[in-house]
Amino acid sequence: MTDTYFPSGVEVRPTLSVIVVCYRMTEQIGNTLRSLTPPYQRHLHVEDYEILLIDNGSPEPLPPEIWAASSNVRYEYIPPDRANPSPAAALNWGVLQSRAPVVCLMIDGARLVTPGVLHAGLRAARLCPRGIVEVRGWHLGPKVQMESAKEGYNHEVERRLLEEIQWYENGYRLFEISSLAGSTPFGFLGKTVESNCLFMDRAFFQAMGGLDERYRAPGGGLVNLDFFWRAVTRAEMVFTLLGEGHFHQVHGGAATGLPTEENQLAFAHWRVEYERLSRPFSGPPPYEPLLVGHLPKECRRWLTLEAP
Repeated sequence: MTDTYFPSGVEVRPTLSVIVVCYRMTEQIGNTLRSLTPPYQRHLHVEDYEILLIDNGSPEPLPPEIWAASSNVRYEYIPPDRANPSPAAALNWGVLQSRAPVVCLMIDGARLVTPGVLHAGLRAARLCPRGIVEVRGWHLGPKVQMESAKEGYNHEVERRLLEEIQWYENGYRLFEISSLAGSTPFGFLGKTVESNCLFMDRAFFQAMGGLDERYRAPGGGLVNLDFFWRAVTRAEMVFTLLGEGHFHQVHGGAATGLPTEENQLAFAHWRVEYERLSRPFSGPPPYEPLLVGHLPKECRRWLTLEAP
């Protein structure tokens, strides 16, 4: 199915498997991997976890200098003629290849994460075998990127913004240069409709049947919302990580890269697919999140919002 690349032949025994799906985002995935590996990620050693990077149909494989900087990264390249337009199958396949009892699912690889995400997510996931740990989402830049892109926000602006805050030295400063994603209207409070960084027991994921591969829209459409609904409504406990987050990098994605009218049209098609395959489209699923974590000073303003 794929071409597999290993940075070294060293065998590890991971406690956590991070599955990341990417497509045509060379610089963004380099940033993502940097945010997922030591020394940026705190309280974990490189042998404690593995990262499976699934490249779902990019025209060419990523150069090794992008993915081989850390010995715990495994790169799987699915050529365009074998890739599905939706990342669901790629993510499911990545979980099948993983070896750890706990998985972290990142269906969109263009996400920077804060320095405590993996340690805190793993600890919370271990509290309940049928539990879910969801990490809330932000967009880099002054507004959600569907809006900021119309006002000149682009890759070069974002690169300068990240350089100015020296994000790699203190990843919690990402909260200072970001805006709430549409799925996270109340910051850490209230409920959300999806997470692009989700922790759960591997056996629980498999018992659920993984992501629904009947979703065929490029980029997955609303497949991630469907999986989140099914996961949190079946889970015995749902934890929201306080003080941690994931941050979308601008990259011309299936949703954020479209002009407003095209985005609205695409969403209408995605909604039709969602309601045909899953359930009537509505707000967040019925669940009660439990806040766990800490509160770095850089993100305190996001705890002042009021949730219904």
